[in-house]
Amino acid sequence: WWHWLYTRDRVFLRDRAFVPMKDAVLFLVDYMKRPEARGPRWGDDAYHIFPSVPPELYELRPGFDKNADVIADLTLTRYVFNAFIEACDVLGKNTEESALMGDIRDILAHFPPYPTAKSSRGDVFVSVRGEDPEIVYNVPVSLMTVFPGDHHGLHSPPDDLRVAVNTYRNQQNEGGNELVFLNAQAARLGVLDLERFKRQVAYCTLPNGTCADMVLQVHGRYTHDLPFDFMAPMGIWFENFSLPLVVNECMLQSYTGTLRFFPNWPGGRDAEFCSLRAVGAFLVSAQIKKGTVRWIEITSEVGGPLSLLSPWSGGAICERAGKRTTRAGETIRLETFPGEVLRFFPK
Repeated sequence: WWHWLYTRDRVFLRDRAFVPMKDAVLFLVDYMKRPEARGPRWGDDAYHIFPSVPPELYELRPGFDKNADVIADLTLTRYVFNAFIEACDVLGKNTEESALMGDIRDILAHFPPYPTAKSSRGDVFVSVRGEDPEIVYNVPVSLMTVFPGDHHGLHSPPDDLRVAVNTYRNQQNEGGNELVFLNAQAARLGVLDLERFKRQVAYCTLPNGTCADMVLQVHGRYTHDLPFDFMAPMGIWFENFSLPLVVNECMLQSYTGTLRFFPNWPGGRDAEFCSLRAVGAFLVSAQIKKGTVRWIEITSEVGGPLSLLSPWSGGAICERAGKRTTRAGETIRLETFPGEVLRFFPK
């Protein structure tokens, strides 16, 4: 689905992505509509994801007290449901898939809430209902609504954003599969400390230039007598090859469909990026200098609607096809043509 979002390759969506997406949706609909996943025993009118297991933490437990409505399942299930509805619309399958789409909309209208708990920092997301908010995680499960779920972020209502930021600041992580995962979540929320991130990368870097996962703390599964680098000899930790994602998300975010520039970049640090791929099949370049965005250039590969948050409160000048127009407002929306190059400057 991400491939489709960032390339708008309709053939790929139709011939390669749609069928496995539909298979996943069929399973999830059947799983959540089982009699034991809804009804009086739950004390509500929701469809539940049951049984399940939070990643890396618990197994199936007596009484299943930590085995329903795991935040990872809720996040990714909601994601694929919404993606499938959009894919049907794009491919003209609304009539053909009307029954399945009806089931999806019914479940979404009766969807369980994300599990939360009260911590010393306020309300936070947790991996499963009833969990201690001070638990030490391996994988940053509790923030999966931010990444890869694309549900919460800087675009969220203030209350939701506050809970997500509280969760990041409260989360304890023992080290393991978090180098990109956790820091990308922080960048999405605009709270990543880039200098701290650089120190963590240096801490995890091996002599061959790749990054392993190193121990960050104990009191989870790790003990004081465990070597801090016990994972280093295990081979290549290929998920860490996506480290540039973290920096990219600091400079440009587009997962909502609207471009947001330098959302997690230090105001006093100059920066420039070129041809970052954005949702909508746009290649985007921009420069920030002395805390001000100086210019933006966007190439539309396939045409279609463009939406961007203007970094200039006084308005923007849009240059396209040799002509300049003035654009006001917080969000700039334009219809683009295949191969078109647009440039924006402060007014």
